[in-house]
Amino acid sequence: MELHAQYGFKDILAALGQATFETAGQRGVGIVHLPDIKAYGVMITFQKTEKEFSPSTMYADFPISRELLHWESQSNTRQNSKTGQNLIHHIQRGYTILIFVRSHKKQNNCTVPFTYLGPAACQSYQSERPIQMVWKLQHQMPVEMFEDNRKGG
Repeated sequence: MELHAQYGFKDILAALGQATFETAGQRGVGIVHLPDIKAYGVMITFQKTEKEFSPSTMYADFPISRELLHWESQSNTRQNSKTGQNLIHHIQRGYTILIFVRSHKKQNNCTVPFTYLGPAACQSYQSERPIQMVWKLQHQMPVEMFEDNRKGG
């Protein structure tokens, strides 16, 4: 996958070996576990609306800087769960975290593709259900993306 290129959800699943022409793969999820390659694909929508997201999925996901992202896990993920532990201790467990982001879910009634920001490492975490995590990107996000989505921006 090319850094900062845009991909639809199905394209991401296909590139990560989770979908084919015969099978569509997972749908409507914000995180995809890829146990065969020890990776997680994290799909983030920064600006959520009540029309498009349920109250349980209105996570506080936003860029802190061009290198740091605040992200909340799915509401049913606890720190002591297998997924929680894999995310928190991804480096020690040999997992790679791949970050895909978009500003909005839809624009002009069309689904917006995700921008691939590359791998990230856990900087900090706190809280339960959802786990609040700060990811450090290996590559800075584009300036426009940061400016359009930072808190107070």
